[in-house]
Amino acid sequence: MNYNQTLTYIHSRPKLARVLGNDNLKALLSALGNPHKKLKFVHIGGTNGKGSTAAIIARTMQYSGYKTGLFTSPFIERFNERISINGQDISDTELATSATYVRDIMERTGLSVSEFAFVTAVGFYYFSQKNCDIVILEVGMGGLLDATNVIEKSEVSVLTLIGLDHTQYLGNTIEEIAKTKCGIIKNNGIVISYPCQPPKASEIIQEECLLRRAKLIIAESPVSFDGFFNYKGNKYSLALAGAYQPYNAATSIETLFALRERGFNIPDERIRRAVAETTWKARFEIINDKLIIDGSHNIDGIRALRKSLEALNRRIILVIAMMQDKDYEACIKEIAPATDLVVATQVSGIDRCLSAVDLSALLSPFVITKTVENAIDAVRLALSLADGGIVCTCGSLYLAGEIRAQLKELNVKN
Repeated sequence: MNYNQTLTYIHSRPKLARVLGNDNLKALLSALGNPHKKLKFVHIGGTNGKGSTAAIIARTMQYSGYKTGLFTSPFIERFNERISINGQDISDTELATSATYVRDIMERTGLSVSEFAFVTAVGFYYFSQKNCDIVILEVGMGGLLDATNVIEKSEVSVLTLIGLDHTQYLGNTIEEIAKTKCGIIKNNGIVISYPCQPPKASEIIQEECLLRRAKLIIAESPVSFDGFFNYKGNKYSLALAGAYQPYNAATSIETLFALRERGFNIPDERIRRAVAETTWKARFEIINDKLIIDGSHNIDGIRALRKSLEALNRRIILVIAMMQDKDYEACIKEIAPATDLVVATQVSGIDRCLSAVDLSALLSPFVITKTVENAIDAVRLALSLADGGIVCTCGSLYLAGEIRAQLKELNVKN
């Protein structure tokens, strides 16, 4: 397969496995020579903050001299973002070669796995072929039955902020979701938890760690001030914007301390440098003084976004699109009071996206609202109405990707 054929094949795979569980993936990996068993992992689960946390850890390990793989999802602009080594995305050729090999093995053995499981197998194979020293592995959804949980052990398991999302798959309560996400905890392992978990989630995490005799370390709350934060007596500069990012950074730092216990040589100055330099697309990403791109799409993410926007003390013009399977009504009620004007839009080519017209109708009781179906035109209109304020896009990572890919057309420099 060439690159385009590879993407077509990947997206043709079923979104969910017909039979729950990872038995087929385990069999496929066995046929591939069990590449995951040749790797060391930091396994990251949670609802919000996984990407930022993973990025800081990966950058630090790279700076500390380790060949570091990073597996994340979803991508923002290009599929290749999901699999990278030392900050370099997998090339088109290497993705096509690795995926073709995995496909051939899968078809020869008569196995069938979901799209995400297939990509996970490709990632494991690629990282193993490149002899990575460590892989920072982000779950796709949940934890217990997630394809990434096929790994038998991890150096550290990390739980970022747990909240309500993917409720149609993971459960309708914090307790149910936390229980599922705690599935990545390994027997006698090390677990790092976000500083301020919801109380019910924290209880579940503690119970699961006791059950599996895992060492639980809860990161402390950082103290933030003027673009810096203090953590355990050390001062850090943080490249990632957003009021919540010091908490993700604290979780990352505590994970790196735990990796030292596992024998990795991670100098303090490498941690400080990584925290000061790591950025992550569409996570309160300040493009310039006129535009922020954010991918928040669940209630906890939207709450964090509102707090970050209010801290700017500027006029806020919001461009928003949301998926029908998200709690869009709660998100709208949360974010609307923090805005002066909202442009409701939709993402092209995504059937489950709420229509701009329907979204506008939901918004209009709370805030002055305009409706523009084309996302790029929506941002263009918002920028024209900014009048010294700042435009922020939110509600969907698909929206973030579409806008980010068209920054040149919008005449916006990042």
